[in-house]
Amino acid sequence: MALNDTMQAAANKKEELLDNEPGRFFVRSILGGIYLMVGTAFAAVVGNMTEQLFPGSGAVVFAMLFGLGLFAIIVLAAELATGDMMFSSWAATVRQFSWGKGIWIVVVATVGNLVGALLIAWILSQSAKFGSLDNTHLLSTLVEGKLNKGPWGTFVEAMLANFVVNMAIVGALLSKEVISKFIVILPTIAIFVGLGLEHVIANFCLMGMALFADPQPDGFTFGAVALNWGIVWVGNFIGGGLGIGAVYAWLNKTNTVYKD
Repeated sequence: MALNDTMQAAANKKEELLDNEPGRFFVRSILGGIYLMVGTAFAAVVGNMTEQLFPGSGAVVFAMLFGLGLFAIIVLAAELATGDMMFSSWAATVRQFSWGKGIWIVVVATVGNLVGALLIAWILSQSAKFGSLDNTHLLSTLVEGKLNKGPWGTFVEAMLANFVVNMAIVGALLSKEVISKFIVILPTIAIFVGLGLEHVIANFCLMGMALFADPQPDGFTFGAVALNWGIVWVGNFIGGGLGIGAVYAWLNKTNTVYKD
């Protein structure tokens, strides 16, 4: 199936499910948060171990493994709000449904992702690996760095982050085999993570885990976290939603044969 047809079919499924069976859409969104949190936690554990053995390598290892969460979301058909930003923007641009409907899909997916991420964060806080999480852990260091950024820098990084994330999603959509999706997703996602860019659902996961750290990272307050999430959500929508979704929708409205 051509990308144009795939995108429209995916957007239609999301709209129909949310309209007719919102509970099932919300559960798929919760699963999206769970899958990303599990992948994030694994990457953080391995990255922290590597950092202790080879100082300076932890963030690189974390970046290379972080894409496992998105891979699980793609192959297990869960909902990721930042991916839905792209699908909704595509559909709204071609007038498949309204921008209001598209934004509502993303909002519901965002809440579900947050619920799933916080649920697993609490469960992991009771585990041996994270029960003694403190502000010296790689995860806490990453969170502290995010909260120390200024609003403009956070916004710009959020736009680029979801642009890259949706590069990976489009690549996965164009890949037929599961192994092909794996090969496309992991190195592409490593780009945005390695660059330290801002992705709102990833930040749900990282900051959700930091919530249970003792002591918590410096600057970890409700206001600082809420501000980060709000700025990053908007930046992600612009970068991934408009930058990939709306742009590719416009490109495929051509009257020529050059369509994806």
